[in-house]
Amino acid sequence: MVTIPRTGGATASLLAGGLSLTVLALAGLDGCANVQPPPGGPPDTIPPLLILVEPDSYAVVAGFRDEVRFEFDESISERNVQLAVTLYPFEARPRVGKGKRHLNVRPRAGWVADRIYHMRIEPVIQDLFNNRIERPIHYVFSTGVPIPDNRVEGTVYDRITGRPLVGGRLDMVQLPDTLRYGVVADSQGVFEVGALPVGDYFAIGFEDMNNNIRADDFDRSDTISVSLGAADTLSLVFRVFRHDTLGPQLFQLRSVDSLTVELGFDGYLDPEAPLSTANVELFAITDSVPIALDTVLHAWQYTVWRDSVARARQAAADTMAPEAPVEPDTLGVAAARDTLAVQVPAAEQAPVGEQEVEPPAVLPDRRIYVIAAMPIPADTIVVRAQGILNLSGLEGGGERTYEQPAREPEPEEAEPPPEPPG
Repeated sequence: MVTIPRTGGATASLLAGGLSLTVLALAGLDGCANVQPPPGGPPDTIPPLLILVEPDSYAVVAGFRDEVRFEFDESISERNVQLAVTLYPFEARPRVGKGKRHLNVRPRAGWVADRIYHMRIEPVIQDLFNNRIERPIHYVFSTGVPIPDNRVEGTVYDRITGRPLVGGRLDMVQLPDTLRYGVVADSQGVFEVGALPVGDYFAIGFEDMNNNIRADDFDRSDTISVSLGAADTLSLVFRVFRHDTLGPQLFQLRSVDSLTVELGFDGYLDPEAPLSTANVELFAITDSVPIALDTVLHAWQYTVWRDSVARARQAAADTMAPEAPVEPDTLGVAAARDTLAVQVPAAEQAPVGEQEVEPPAVLPDRRIYVIAAMPIPADTIVVRAQGILNLSGLEGGGERTYEQPAREPEPEEAEPPPEPPG
């Protein structure tokens, strides 16, 4: 994105497309004939270049009533002009007029005094040879109040995959007036916006599913409340997901082994929410006697525990004398809490300004695992779950049954060969 820098007057340089042009030298080009390539000459492949903006970028113009004028170095096409400009505080359809080489922009209801305005010109502006500008242009000016030198930066991530959200958006909604400023993240999910009014904000990172430049209920989103000063730099991390309106419901059970049952839910669970044996109950349908449970784990915890137990078993096998008997519980389920080395991360975010821009270390899953203290009997097993939290913080659970298969019999030890006759 090309951000038109703060200028020091009419002779300051404007940067666009990587070139620096002096406004004073180019302002008179409007009256010159538009030079066209001669017949048979090389085709024009250079997009229009922004050479002048009035008022100046970052200008403070009290009582401003005119249009903001964006002047280019060549004739521009009518195509997509009405879709080219986004005005903040957000207005759905500002008035956009077009001249031969320029755009004129103003709000439909006129400029409001003592307000900071942002404009984003999308890369749809093109010349008569279909050469489009390569990057968006960002412009700021004020109708009275000083423009702060602050900045909000950060990243928008997909909460489910942990990957940056390409084309994610950030809305900074100023309170209590709900004036809305916004910016689009780049291909790495990174965003940056500055020159925002001082105050309290409700910040929304979201995926704009229907391209209406606002966060709807069905959009994947995340929110943070922040306060922004005149010289602050805030670093924010958003982990967007689709918010549920109901708690998670148990819908699938699977016997993993004689001690472990996998519970599947219809939505993603909060991997940071604590789990305990109070969340799940197991009993055989024939006698209704509760089955003693050892622990209940999130999917990521179960993976860590399972891998830790496997490593411990392998280490024991490598160091244990062949003749030494292996106690069945030495490296079994009872070691789950001791071998779970990775701790659940804190649910609360770090204070604003101290957050690291990185994806979440623990990704959500739809499954949890229940590990019994003793082998589960071969029977129809009833499983009841309660108090299970999804990503929206809503509680759920449910009741299901499954068939626990019979345990395979332990292999019998071969009898020792008879003693040779004496």
